[in-house]
Amino acid sequence: MNSGHSRLQLEVLRLYRNFLRTVDLLQFKSKLENGTSNVNNGSNFDQLKEFIRSEFRSQASAYKKTDIFGIEAALRRGQRRLEDIKSGTVKDRTSSNSLIDIIIIVRNPVEWHLKNISENPNHYNFLFRNYAKKYQSSSLEVFLSRIPGPKVYYNPFIEWSDPLDNTKLSFKYGVVSLDNLLTDLCDWSHLYLAGRLQKPVLWIPSGSDLSSPQVYDEKLCVSQNKNLLASISYSILQNYPTNFPLNEYDLFYTISSISYTGDWRMIIGEDRQKVRRLVSGESRLSEFRTLYNNTLNSLQLYGFSFKPSSKSNLCKNELHWFKPCNNESENIFQLLKNIPDHICLLSVQETWNHNPNDARTFLSNLSHTDRNKRLQNTLSNIVRKSSLYQTGLGLVSAGPKRSLRYALAKLNKMFASLGLIKWS
Repeated sequence: MNSGHSRLQLEVLRLYRNFLRTVDLLQFKSKLENGTSNVNNGSNFDQLKEFIRSEFRSQASAYKKTDIFGIEAALRRGQRRLEDIKSGTVKDRTSSNSLIDIIIIVRNPVEWHLKNISENPNHYNFLFRNYAKKYQSSSLEVFLSRIPGPKVYYNPFIEWSDPLDNTKLSFKYGVVSLDNLLTDLCDWSHLYLAGRLQKPVLWIPSGSDLSSPQVYDEKLCVSQNKNLLASISYSILQNYPTNFPLNEYDLFYTISSISYTGDWRMIIGEDRQKVRRLVSGESRLSEFRTLYNNTLNSLQLYGFSFKPSSKSNLCKNELHWFKPCNNESENIFQLLKNIPDHICLLSVQETWNHNPNDARTFLSNLSHTDRNKRLQNTLSNIVRKSSLYQTGLGLVSAGPKRSLRYALAKLNKMFASLGLIKWS
């Protein structure tokens, strides 16, 4: 039966319930450790409960129903506080130099930008702001349609302040059309947003599920599933047979590296340990498992099984493949069918082959080393071009001042990852 609450309201109610349950659990543990006669301790927990109730009431009245960013920020902050209470530690993870990266998917970027320029003119650089004001939709549409590459228009260094405690939040947001996103997810045409969505992200407002694009658009959900299946198939091919059974760290590490291999920013101006950081730690591995859970289940049709690891290491699971001995080239071909036609054709372009399945047959009969090298070089070339195009667009959209500031922030990350300076 429908409760009448929105997804966001249900998430807030769930968080509120979890807070109270956590306090009850802590109170129960305290009684076991200290005895049930500790009246003062029980009183402290009652005070904590009352404080939680009053906090939720005050925050509910402070935000307008339309203030989605404010509500989401408060919700995320509340979930972090809950983790702090559960663990008994305070995690100092804030950084004044960190930018939250937001992607806004729209059906008509021109209309969206024109409206946003009128409402938030300071988000845009002077030239773009005046160009759009003077020439309106026709010229703006020409500009946004003719720019090469992923076509994600970014506004960086946007400042937002929490009205409750004046906490400041810095973020950047990129705007992309739904059609361009779907193309990248299905064809790996640029591996820009497709690469990002191969890693765990937070879908707003459906923050409780790391893999829920279906709440927005059915085509988006189908395309994202194709993207995940293609990325995990690529990872298997890159690691077979040397690393099999394949532990989950190596599986997800290879997936995470897809959108960084060939990116010129990894040479200068980026955290050198970025890919490793993305998959290090149980919490991050758990997010990857959640994201790829359905995809891993579908791989059973190809003879794969994701089982608990028999080795004593940090990885809980490993991927086994039980079919390759029967007809290895045929099994390789089936995995290649999950990879976009565009990628397979580019990998054998010197053969003048225009049939995707013929290209897959050619690749499946190559040695593992040769096939992996061809696929890797193809993806590297695509990522290199898209990163250059996107950097060029970023210089135009951000303007010289913010571009310089952004470049310096990236250089700081690179030097920190090399141990030359401290993380800030």
